[in-house]
Amino acid sequence: MNIRPLLLLAAPLAAIASVNEPMRWEWQTGYRNDNLHWHLLNPGDGDELTYTEHYRNLQFWENALALRVIYRDIAVFARGAGSFGNGSLKQSFANLPYTFEEPQLCFSTSVWAMEGWGYFGYAVNLTADRLYKVILIPFLGCSVNYEHLDRHGSHTATGPAVGAETFSLTSTLPGAEKITIYGPLLGGFFLIEPGGQFQLEAGYAYHWLHLRFKSKNHTQATLFNAGSPVSQTEALNTLTVKDGSNLGHSGWARIDGLVTKEWRCGLFAQIQYFSSRVLSVTLQDKTNHTSTPQKYKARWTAVSGGATISRTF
Repeated sequence: MNIRPLLLLAAPLAAIASVNEPMRWEWQTGYRNDNLHWHLLNPGDGDELTYTEHYRNLQFWENALALRVIYRDIAVFARGAGSFGNGSLKQSFANLPYTFEEPQLCFSTSVWAMEGWGYFGYAVNLTADRLYKVILIPFLGCSVNYEHLDRHGSHTATGPAVGAETFSLTSTLPGAEKITIYGPLLGGFFLIEPGGQFQLEAGYAYHWLHLRFKSKNHTQATLFNAGSPVSQTEALNTLTVKDGSNLGHSGWARIDGLVTKEWRCGLFAQIQYFSSRVLSVTLQDKTNHTSTPQKYKARWTAVSGGATISRTF
């Protein structure tokens, strides 16, 4: 039996049934707000808090360029973003040997960040041969997020001391704090075209993450009796964290208006949450040449939103 005519007939039918979207370049611009919180605890059953840095309300102007295409059901996506902004840092100390107080100091910060995404997916048309479209695209890919934080100035806290009348704690944060989170991701999203003028998108991704983190802090503590210094200690602490097996979540939604066949414009919103495991780390004191075992935990949330404009090529 000659099956060539059947194959020739099936080929255009398969082309009609498959999902195809031309190559599209997108530019996104908007606002991003980050919240980064990490702390150290003494090892052991008590898990006593010793140190905290909480970056609240880090505000960015974010710009991104993305490429997407769907060819015969195969979806390809790549996105790169850059952001710069500023915010505030609350630095907290706990369980200090010379006071029952928990000093808190506030710093201003300048920040810049970079982000990259890429994935391959498979597009499934759930509404074939209908006027509206609902397309499901599960995907597998990878992502990387980097943040560079500069902390400015020197700040001092005072209070009642143990073994003296008062203490003075002066803190500076030399160098930049750097955090990199990267790894594979698995997720999916829906593309919905309820008519000929709009396209809706909503998606979610689960991340398996590797963490790279570097930070420094310099402190000088002085004890006073009757206004005169009686003792002084100084420390330059450095912390380096390298670990895998962390997790993250991303979710996003957007709506695009189809201005012409080639041009679209719209709005987007995205939230990302990354969290480390409780890790065993070593705090290095470069001034006194000592090492202190600690437990480390970090959480990083980024919320962004803005406008998009795109064109097919």
